[in-house]
Amino acid sequence: MDKNDEQELKKEFQLERIIFFSDAVFAIIITIMILDVKLPEMVRQISETESKNVFEQIWPKLVAYSISFFVIGSFWMGHLRIFSFLKNYNMILVAINLLFLFSVSLFPFALSFALSSSHLMHFTWGLYTYIGIICFTFFTQTILIGYLVKNKEDLCVKNSEIETALEWKIRRLNLFIVPVFIILAFLVTSYGLSYYIVAISFIIYVFLIKRLKKKYYPNAVNSWSVLSLLNRRKTAKHAVRKTSNKKLV
Repeated sequence: MDKNDEQELKKEFQLERIIFFSDAVFAIIITIMILDVKLPEMVRQISETESKNVFEQIWPKLVAYSISFFVIGSFWMGHLRIFSFLKNYNMILVAINLLFLFSVSLFPFALSFALSSSHLMHFTWGLYTYIGIICFTFFTQTILIGYLVKNKEDLCVKNSEIETALEWKIRRLNLFIVPVFIILAFLVTSYGLSYYIVAISFIIYVFLIKRLKKKYYPNAVNSWSVLSLLNRRKTAKHAVRKTSNKKLV
């Protein structure tokens, strides 16, 4: 085997390791979160009436876990979508990906902190810590996308499609909006203002994003489909091997 060919195969293997490691982190985080949803130790010895009371205590945790599961799942789908464009990597990309995974790894802490009070809406520090970590994860994901877009010629397959597929013109607004939203949540919590301010701000944000999507991506295709993601991964692998073959000629 030629030395260049060996290097390209090694690159492909290392890229797969990055993806597998990221998937493992997501899986472990989701598993850790369910451990906070515990039944009382003596649950087998309680009456039917007492079991109803136990369920009333547990169901908010189940709802919170379910919401967190789908939030983390959406971030995982976004990560899958982003990495489906990769054909190469560098240490800066690895570092940014680790930062993104770090933000995701804070979810178990955020969920536990938010559920430490039975009155969730009155325990604003727990609630806004949870919201803040979601915002922080959006922020790190946006940095990851931005780095790929900036270095698409070297790192990505189908680099002419990446900005449209990842809706970069809209997502880059998160670099400004997310810090503002975190500061707003902090001010609301610190000064005892109504949480409706944050809720209204979020509604305005969603409305703005929808308007911008209609403006910049009116004919956007569904690049979230599983087949689309798998096809891009196959194309990326083919691009690595094609580069290797060119070097052999």
